[in-house]
Amino acid sequence: MADPIPPAPPLPPKASPPVVNPPPKTRGCWFYGCLVLAILALLGAVGTWLAVRHLVRTTAGLVQQYTSTNSVPIEKVSISAPDFKALQDRVASFADTLNGKDGARELVLTATDINALIQNDPEYKELSDKLFVVLDGDQIKGRLSFPLDRVGLSQLQGRYLNGNATLKAVLQNGVLDVRIKEINVGDKPLPASVTSGLKGINLAQDMQKDDQSRKTLEKLESFRVEDSKLIIRAKKSQQ
Repeated sequence: MADPIPPAPPLPPKASPPVVNPPPKTRGCWFYGCLVLAILALLGAVGTWLAVRHLVRTTAGLVQQYTSTNSVPIEKVSISAPDFKALQDRVASFADTLNGKDGARELVLTATDINALIQNDPEYKELSDKLFVVLDGDQIKGRLSFPLDRVGLSQLQGRYLNGNATLKAVLQNGVLDVRIKEINVGDKPLPASVTSGLKGINLAQDMQKDDQSRKTLEKLESFRVEDSKLIIRAKKSQQ
């Protein structure tokens, strides 16, 4: 006679969202006007929490399958000090326009520009070894390696979520909508039971609740990814 099947382990208590410190609301974040950095930071915070919460509540076996005890190396870009200063000046000029001063009305960023800002700007030091951005056609892609210690579940202590995500971003009537199109953890796609819930969430929805973020978005005419470039355009008059 076969041994009886042991009962399934009880579900862990519902996890609280991780305590993720947003970029400080100093001159740096919105002075640079790099909204994509805030979006990707939000992706890391919200996406990690939701994915892990679903995985843990589904079965403990999936935690072992979709998380790792090691982080993965994140690529680095090389940029000279003069080139980085020129990049900062371009972004600062666009920020001047948003603040009603004379400056560039359009900001065009390549993936190299965005990664250089993530890796060299003190505002985003915490993301520098956790996130790498790829712009592919009209999509934003991020390669992630996030520690899960702050999710608040004992079985996730010392584990990492390593993978990549594909996003689509659209700005309409001052509202930024960022949706996950695809998520892979390691070389495995997340289960449909997880991705179906994530795909229905606007990852930028909380930006509308922050006065500074909302006011900045209202000053933008367009925010799009086109020909593997992020193109942010300000409205004609910011006076």
